[in-house]
Amino acid sequence: MHPPDVHAEVHRLIAEGFTDPQIARATGLARTTVRDLRARPAPALCPRCWRRIRPLGFTAGRYAELLGLYLGDGHIASAARSQRLRISLDARHAAIVGDVERLLRACFPHNQVGATVQDGGATVVPWVYSTHLRCLFPQAGAGFKHDRPIVLEPWQSALVDAAPFAFLRGCIHSDGSFFINRTGAYRYLSVEFTNVSDDIRRLFLGACERAGVTARENGRSVRIYRRDSVESLALFVGAKW
Repeated sequence: MHPPDVHAEVHRLIAEGFTDPQIARATGLARTTVRDLRARPAPALCPRCWRRIRPLGFTAGRYAELLGLYLGDGHIASAARSQRLRISLDARHAAIVGDVERLLRACFPHNQVGATVQDGGATVVPWVYSTHLRCLFPQAGAGFKHDRPIVLEPWQSALVDAAPFAFLRGCIHSDGSFFINRTGAYRYLSVEFTNVSDDIRRLFLGACERAGVTARENGRSVRIYRRDSVESLALFVGAKW
């Protein structure tokens, strides 16, 4: 039995068109082993620990959005033989609850996904079980997020850079809102993202910069007032009232 990273390397070389003898020489495996691996489909492997994982449905946009949701109101806990990601949402925003459930099913098409109603119907908590949640979201840990450093790994930063609006969508749908700002006789639509963690607010501001959204920090909140920036968020994120 060879470790998963060896299997992954063999299938990578197969995909690049190398012959069995060439792969055997490159990896040190017997030709018969390479032949047997060629006949089997490549197993799905966790991108972080290289152990087997049920096939995922992540794209840059899906991952960035789910990361934003997790950093906002998400929590990962260990279950008996698995891990569970829970995202607490306001039940008044039924469309967002439905979007998050669909996102979880798209990202984890072979895992158990569901939702629980709590707080007398005021909160809906979409959830998913997987044995690799702490690999996929290495910011998970004991206690509150604002009590520990929240720093993205390079591969996470690359995905957020590729889909900054998706990350902003996840953050706003969990910890943000659109509101009418009143200044004297003027009224205009604005956006606010509130989070106790300084690190998470910095990540939100960084995604705003990459998306071309003008934002400014105001205590524990980040506010967006400029009309073009608010219109961009309303278009790509969807308004949350």
